[in-house]
This record gives sequence, C-alpha cells and structure tokens, in this order.
Amino acid sequence: MGDIREILEQAAPGGAVEVPASVLDGQAPDVGLVFRGGALRVEGAVCDPKELWIAGHAATTASPSPVPVRIAFTGDGERVTGTLAAADLGEGRGLLLIDGVPAGAELPAGAWAVMDGRALRLTVREPAVETDSERLDGLGRPLPPVRVRTAAERARDRRPQALVTERGILAPRPVAYRRQGVRVLESPMARGWSPIGTPGGENGISVNYESPPLRIAGALTALPTSYEGYKAVIGGTLVVDTGVLNGSLMGAYYVPDGSGARESLFAYGSLGKETGFTPPPFQIRGIAAGFGWNSRVRVPSAEALGDFPFLVALDNPGAIDADEREVDPMAVLSKLIGGSIPWVKPQEGDLWLAGGLAFSCFEFLRGRLMAVVQTGSDLTISLLGAGGAELPTKSNWKIARVEIGIEATVRPTVGELSFSAGFTEKTFLIDPNCKLRGGIGMKLWFGPNPKAGDFALILGAIPAGRDMPPHYPKQQPAGITWGIGSTVNISGSAYAALTPKSLMAGGALEVKFHAGMLRAWLIAKVDALLEWNPFYFDVGMGVRVGVSATIKMWFVRITISIEIGVDVRVWGPAVGGEATVHLWFISFTISFGADRRSEPPALDWGGFQGMLPPPTAMVRTLPVAGYTGESAPAPGIRSGAKTWLVDSGGFTFTADTQAPVSKLYLDQGSTTPVESGESVDILPMQVTGKESELRVWLDYNDSTENLRLWGRTLIRGKVVNGLWGTSPDGGGDGLLPERILGVRLVSPPVEYGTSTGFIDEKGISFDPIAPDGNQPLSAGEEASGAAPQRTSAVIGKITDREAGIDGAGTRSNRLALADALASLGADLGALDVDLSGYAQAAGTAFTAHPMLVPAG
Repeated sequence: MGDIREILEQAAPGGAVEVPASVLDGQAPDVGLVFRGGALRVEGAVCDPKELWIAGHAATTASPSPVPVRIAFTGDGERVTGTLAAADLGEGRGLLLIDGVPAGAELPAGAWAVMDGRALRLTVREPAVETDSERLDGLGRPLPPVRVRTAAERARDRRPQALVTERGILAPRPVAYRRQGVRVLESPMARGWSPIGTPGGENGISVNYESPPLRIAGALTALPTSYEGYKAVIGGTLVVDTGVLNGSLMGAYYVPDGSGARESLFAYGSLGKETGFTPPPFQIRGIAAGFGWNSRVRVPSAEALGDFPFLVALDNPGAIDADEREVDPMAVLSKLIGGSIPWVKPQEGDLWLAGGLAFSCFEFLRGRLMAVVQTGSDLTISLLGAGGAELPTKSNWKIARVEIGIEATVRPTVGELSFSAGFTEKTFLIDPNCKLRGGIGMKLWFGPNPKAGDFALILGAIPAGRDMPPHYPKQQPAGITWGIGSTVNISGSAYAALTPKSLMAGGALEVKFHAGMLRAWLIAKVDALLEWNPFYFDVGMGVRVGVSATIKMWFVRITISIEIGVDVRVWGPAVGGEATVHLWFISFTISFGADRRSEPPALDWGGFQGMLPPPTAMVRTLPVAGYTGESAPAPGIRSGAKTWLVDSGGFTFTADTQAPVSKLYLDQGSTTPVESGESVDILPMQVTGKESELRVWLDYNDSTENLRLWGRTLIRGKVVNGLWGTSPDGGGDGLLPERILGVRLVSPPVEYGTSTGFIDEKGISFDPIAPDGNQPLSAGEEASGAAPQRTSAVIGKITDREAGIDGAGTRSNRLALADALASLGADLGALDVDLSGYAQAAGTAFTAHPMLVPAG
C-alpha cells in the first residue's frame, strides 16, 4: 500500500502514471486483456493519494485511441486487498479489470466487458487442442485425447464471453428476437461473433449480413426530434463491402408537425475501391456526392476533419464511429444527426451540395478532398481536405506518420474568408509516443463586412496575457509531446500571431525525468511582442533547471528539491526591463530602465489615420435609380470626378462613410443638422465624445442646392469596436451596432404645372401634303379609288424564286427604280439589295395574306 501511495504522491499533475502489474495479487487474468501493452499506464493523470485513486486516459484493447479510465485501490493497512480499473467506452459500454476484493465491485475478480446491461468475461482465442493420433474420426482426422471435463469447465463454456483480438473486442450477439415494429436479421457469421452493440432502433429495421467477402450493414428507423416544427425524423444508413468495392448511403427526412415548417431532407453516398479506379501513380480510390434541402451542414475545423462523417465515408465508410470493419449503422446515423451539435440539421430555406474524392499518389501520399456549397441564409463555399503519409510505407514498424487537415471557407455575402490547417491525432514522429499537435488559422474580412481590412494569422493557442479581439480565430495548442519509456517526458509548445497592428510569437520546452524517488526537470520559454502603430516591443525569456529526491526513513519521507533559473524581460520604448533569479531557497528581481506600460499608449491623429481606409475610399456616393450616365469632368470639380446625368422624372442616390456619423447636414453651410446620432469615440486615441459630420449637397448649374426637401432614409450599421469603442472588451462580438453611416436620398416628386410654356413657330410647323385630301376624315366619308383585295396567291408571289421579291427580274427593276429616283435628286442612302432572307421568311412571317390594290 505504501508503494501505491508513494506513486500517487510523486505523480506530476497532468503527467503520465504507470502502476506496476505487481500490485495485482494474481486473482485477475493478464492485464493485457484490458490495457494495451499489458501496462496500467494512465496519461493526463489526476491522483488522490488519500482516497487512493487515479483518473485519466489510457489505451485499451477495445480501441487504440485513449479513453477515460479510473483505477481505485482498496487496502488493509500496508497491503493492497483490491484493485478496480474501469474504462469508459461510451454509450453504456466499458471494460473492467477486478483484482482481489475492491470496494464497490459487484463482479468477481477478472476482466470484463460491460455492454447493454450485460457483463461478459474477457478471454483470448485458445491455442489448438492436443490430439491423440491413436483416436481418429470417420474421415481419418485425429481426435482430442479422452479426458473427463469438470463441472466448472462445462459451466464456464456455457457462459457467454467476449473475445479479445488484434482488431478489438468481439462479443456474442444476443439471440434473435422480435418486438413490435422491429425486426433484426442475424448474420451467419462464424461462431456468432459480432461487434459490441446490436444495431436497430425502437421503431425500425436493421440488417447485418456477412458472408465473406460480402458484408452488408444497414438500418432504417424513425426517431423523435427536438427541432421546432418537426415531429420525427426518418433516417437510415447502408454500408456494403464486397471485398473489392465498398460503398455507403446515408440520409434522413424530417417530418413537419403541421405548424408551417417545410420538409427537410438530405442524402449522401460514396463508392470506394482500395486498389483505385484509375491507374498509378495518381489513383482515385473513392468518390462521393450529396445534397440537402432545407438543411445545413456544420463545417468542421481542420483538427476535427478526422471525425467528419462525409469525409470519412470517402475512404472507409465502415470507419464512421467504428473500428476497422466493425460498423454499427445506428451509430453512424446518430453521429450524423444526433447530439447537441449534429453534423446535419434542418434549416428552412437552405440548400447544400457536396462532392469529393479520395486519392493516393505514388503509394506514399493518401488524401481526401471535398467541396461543400451552401446557400439560403448564408452563401458558404467550403473546401475540406485531409491527407497524410507514413514512413516506411510497407512495414508494420513506422518511424513517422503525418496527417494534416485543411479547411477553407469563403462567405461572400458576409465578407469573410477563413483558412485553417492542423495535425490530426494520428500524427507522430520517430516514435508513436512522440505526438505532434496544433495548427494554423487565418481569417480576413472584406467587402460589406464592418471589419473589412482586418485580418489575423495565428499559429497555436495564444497564451493568457496576450489580448486578442474575440472575432480572431481560436486554435488548439501547437507543440509536441514525447514519452520516452516510463522515465522521460518531453513536451514543447509554440504560438505566433500576425495582425494589422502587431506580431507576437513564443514557445516553451519542458524535459522531465522521473525514476522512483528521483526527479529532474528543465524548463525553457520565450515570448515576444512587436507592435508598429505605435512602435513597441516586449520580449521575455527564461530557463529553470531542478532536481528533487525523496528519502524514506522509517515512517518519515523527506523530499529535497534544488532549482535554479533566471527570467529576463525587456520592453520599450521607453526601454526598461527586469531580471528575476530563482534559487532553491530565495528569489529576487532586479529592475532597470523605464517601467513596463500598463496599457497601450494613445495614438496621435496621424497614427490613427494610418488605421483608416485611404481618403478616396473613406466617403462614397452611389447612384441607385434614375442614373443615365456620366459627362466629362466639370470645371472646378476635383480630378477624376464626373458629372452625373440623371432622369428628370426622379433620381435616388446614397452617401455613406466608413466612420460613424454623429451629425448629418444636407447643405453646404448650415449649422443645424437634419439628423443626429451618438457621439464618436476613438479607442486607439483614447478620446471620447467627439463629433463626426457628414455633409451632402448638390452642385447644379454652377450653384449649390440644399437637399432638405429630398426624401431621406438613414443608413445604419455596425462599426469595429477596436476603432470606435471606449473599451477593448466592448462590443460583444467586436462590433458596435446601430451607428449612422450614411443616408439614402430621393428627389422630390416632379411638379408638372398647368402651362405648357412658350412654344415657338417651329414647334407647331408641319409639312404640307399635295394634293390635299379630305380633312378631317369621318366615319361617313365615302371610300374612293380601287378597293383592296386579299388573294391566297400573294405569299406565293413573294417567295417565287423567278418573279418573287428576290427574283433576278425584280431585283433588276428595283435597282432601275432607285437609279431613276437618284437622278431626280432623291437621296435614298444605302439600299438593302439582297432580300433573300425576307423571301424565305415570308411563308411564316405573315398572320394573313396581304391585301393588294391593282396598280394603274
């Protein structure tokens, strides 16, 4: 018991703790039935030396990835009387290792798999039994030797057990059963082994069939849903593997409850081939496509791409929420639409399309790419990818595995572009215990976004004390962790950030040694900040080296620790700094130069102007309706400006600015604003209560006109708190709402009046017609001249190739007539000599036969 308590007391918080298998008194089977490698090793451990328990994560035989574990010890004086190790596999499943008589154990000593309320003893595949060459069956095969089995052996074989294999843990499937609305089809698998868990819902049908090389697993069920406007969701998944091809199909339909919500559905399918559809060196191994109606997909971050079901299905559909080929269709469906933040959810008015492919290149690089386009409430275009490589490629022993996830998303209507890339949890170098983590993220804002012009490029997690706006991307810590055996742990971290106003970077390295009662450590760190508006730097670094030993004398433990180190920090301008020296018995700080600033200094007006858009982009006027064009630049107007030509019937335009407006004037010289808003604050200058004026007037016929009588509508929007706020923490999302940014102006209605105005002689002149006709025409006027006639032969005459409108004779007569008119002084202009198109179209161009009047 003393050894266990000593292990717990010396464990570093959050480090690794390895409990010797010797603490077990032999009542439990091999530890390797539960823990991989046969070692009780807990990562990220939290220990309680008084209550005698350890909690953390450990790799188990059920899964290569660590799962939550808790190991508790029961003692009697200095003797360990019981050990209870519990691993939580999720969804009500777990593993237990029981030794001795631990407190709270309801099962006898042994290794157990717990699932669906059942406890199954863990076992391994037994070696082939010995045979007696003297005893043969009817086919001449040797039989086992004659031995009377004990009652305990017969009872043990009748109990269901869970089998530990290299691929995980397999459990016997419950016997076939039927219940209302449910039918389970059992698979004819050898020995009845199947994955832990039984597919199927309370109101559906599930199929799990295996007849090598064919395997089919699927489920269709109806489940309740908590989404407003829907009463149920009908969903299903189907995974097929023929040994050569593998495919998947998944989808769901949300049933409205009659409150007005529209139907929502999505479907996604993939088809893959391990050897590829195309020849080397670049092979396409899988393709996929999907769509959603009144539905939306949650786009994952780069670090979470390894769990994105649509991307996983490209490579191996059976790997969605499962290990290797062991797939639970209901788990796949739950992964898609279940949980507090599902991957796919109903959203009225949205539509999404997705397509992707899985590929390999030179048998070295394997990757997956997918594009997702979503419209409706927000246009979003995303490119997702995950790729990696292993070295060596054809050996079970790997010296490196690198897998990187990439996510890029653009939202044109919002004006936002984001990019992130990060290592997945499968990445390691040199040794599987040498893990790389973290990633890089970038965001920039453009166009209509109030943050347009802002950007951030960030590596790793920014440490506390370095203030960053809340809308900048958040990244996972970047670094490396390496456990070398059970005695040495190496960990490192790094961060960096580039923004429009600053650059910061830093890192840390920790090397720890722990063997029995002896510990040693080395800690080194550095961080730097550089700002350029105004210029400022702050750089710090430090190193610490220490060793400690615990000596046990009778019933007393004495721990002796020695640590030396130094921390140095320099800042400026004004330049100053401090150095702190750490000794094992004392620490002291030496300061020099100017004091460190407590808050960023205020900018002057020139410095603040550098943070704003150029003057030509600061204020703009845009025509909306009634705009007809531009004329040449008018005298007296600044270069590049052109006079607008507008419709006299009405005109609308907008005038806005990139800065908030506190007073709006619609003339050139008035002192009375037509609209007033909040006063303007300038955070970088640390000033408040200022005024910002926007004046709009009209230059017309070399004079200025006020626009007070024009219809106006204020343009309001959000502004960046970092520029126009009073506190760095204000604005919530970094924006200040409902600020006046401009005005929309509409010209007054046209006044037509009651007089036509002066009309000169030319305005009422006319051309005489000779000879004069009868004026005015009336209904009783008698017709004169020949009456027009309609015959059915007219169209035929027009299209006739010889005598028609484009015939050779007609064309010659037409040219002769044109020459005669020209000789009399008539200016006919350019003539259309070729009328073949008219002749060809005459058959269909007329709605009735033309009427003719006899000539002469």
